[in-house]
Amino acid sequence: MEQKMITVSAAIAKLLEQMGTEFAYGVNGHGNWGLLDALVHETNITCIGAKMEDQAVELADGYWRLKRGAPLPIVTTSVGPGNMNIVPAVATAFYESIGMLVLAGVGATHWFDRGGIEEAYRDGPEDWTAALKPISKKAFMATRPDTCIDMFLRAYQTALSGRPGPVVMAIPFDIQHALIPDDLPDPRPYMRFRPPAPDPQGVREAIELLKKAERPMVVVGSGIANSRANDALQKFAEATGTPVATTSSGKAAISEKHRLSLGCVGRAGTLHANHAARRSDLVIGVGTHFTDIDTGGWTLFDIPNNAKLVHIDIDTSELGRAYPTAVALTSDARLGLEALTEAAGAAGITEKSAWTDELVKERDAFNEAVKPLRTSDISPLHYARVCEDASQVIEEKCPEMAVFFDTGHMLSYGPPFVRASSRNVYHSGFLHRMGWSASAAIGASMASGGKPALALMGDGAFIMRSTVMITAVEQKLPVVVVVFDNRSLQVEREAMLKIYGRESLCDFRKVGEEELWGPDFVMMAKGMGCEAIRVEKADEFKPAFEQAFASGQPTVISVATEIETPQYRSAWYPYPKNYHDTWKPGPVPGSEGNHGFVMPTFTKTES
Repeated sequence: MEQKMITVSAAIAKLLEQMGTEFAYGVNGHGNWGLLDALVHETNITCIGAKMEDQAVELADGYWRLKRGAPLPIVTTSVGPGNMNIVPAVATAFYESIGMLVLAGVGATHWFDRGGIEEAYRDGPEDWTAALKPISKKAFMATRPDTCIDMFLRAYQTALSGRPGPVVMAIPFDIQHALIPDDLPDPRPYMRFRPPAPDPQGVREAIELLKKAERPMVVVGSGIANSRANDALQKFAEATGTPVATTSSGKAAISEKHRLSLGCVGRAGTLHANHAARRSDLVIGVGTHFTDIDTGGWTLFDIPNNAKLVHIDIDTSELGRAYPTAVALTSDARLGLEALTEAAGAAGITEKSAWTDELVKERDAFNEAVKPLRTSDISPLHYARVCEDASQVIEEKCPEMAVFFDTGHMLSYGPPFVRASSRNVYHSGFLHRMGWSASAAIGASMASGGKPALALMGDGAFIMRSTVMITAVEQKLPVVVVVFDNRSLQVEREAMLKIYGRESLCDFRKVGEEELWGPDFVMMAKGMGCEAIRVEKADEFKPAFEQAFASGQPTVISVATEIETPQYRSAWYPYPKNYHDTWKPGPVPGSEGNHGFVMPTFTKTES
């Protein structure tokens, strides 16, 4: 009986469909025609044509954040600048532990090393994947049609298992079209893996530290979400009475209404979370690597002097990166927390009520201190008022809405002022790519079956990434983007004025003019087919957001935002700009951890 043959592209498409793939995102280019033809015309996979390759990656990023598991989102791009356009977005996915598979088309092997159209050839035949190796979990090129399927399945498994991340597989044009036997392997084993559990002796040592601690706290990052460890985190907190702070990336890991929730910690954390960080004598870090944003430039936690660190992470290389550990556990977050909970119960560990009572008072003081910001009626609007009103509408109308907050000045307000009414609140907390949130919100809306999603971003970020809203229009998705329009890169402006007494390339101006200038975002949005609303006064935002939500249409809300009034920053930390100064983690002498203000007077922009 004659063996039935199939092209490599058709085989990959067939396997992806069997694996339950819902979405493939990409941009057409001559190097990925074979892949696109098979995905679009030979499967039931929904294929989304992005307007730029990095947007395709960010759409997949948002999809993953809502799903956090198989099936993976798929991205396909094409030779030369098309492939190179994904670099910053892939780097973001890599440092954020976002699982996806990128199938990149490259030229035919026949022409390798001749400098054919858009070939990366000077250091080796079609060597583009070398640029991706430091910023992806794995990057490689298929070299034979008869091994391509095996390589594809292992790539899929690599992206999904352990610490997830983006895997990039380049497939030459001729290999995409090469014929191979149709007896394809069962792909299901490549979608299954068992995460690592913690070492039992390490768990016992951690519990001994917890028994002795008077002021313990848990600090969690996005590893909670990837492990789906939210319930395990809450059970551990309740079983031991241990307060929980989240990083900006870990926001929503535990309900912010829970009595043991401290909210976000760090540069723009809540006052009670930062108070706990300074006072704690035991920090249990789970799925986080303690960045400068999350630690106030490593000035909040006094590790290892007055606090010990128990660190749990699925990636051994992250353990002890920022602070030395008393106990380091290579483990999946959920399995690690479950082991600690069981051991703590056996050890009879109970809540340290003096500690939790102290933090309740600090939380009440924080809420009282920021009340004027949350209710500010100034015009142009204050960031905190917009975040508060958006939070109220979400809680009332759609508590499960996926909410994304961007970087820049939004990073000062998303962590403390965007309330998490569900687990679906997200931030790109390491590489901080401007404008990421709009693409990611669209991807999340797709992952949820077309439910509403919100992106909160500055005007600088929207200018960089606004064209992704064309995809929201084409796909008829109810995605709302709120643009904080202050005609400046405000967080950079604020810091430069504080450090140098003047700003550089922050303010938007026309040559020879002093008045700040900016584009008309309503006209931009309408030109792309979106609904658009302009908000000038504080009492206009909430009804505008309600209108946008009710419309079910992709909508841009341009909010005139202040630039000179007092801003929120709970931990100012110094950038070490003198090469000869010695620096080490720990409290800044004489500054009580270098917090940026004394309640209730908030740090003003200084010149």
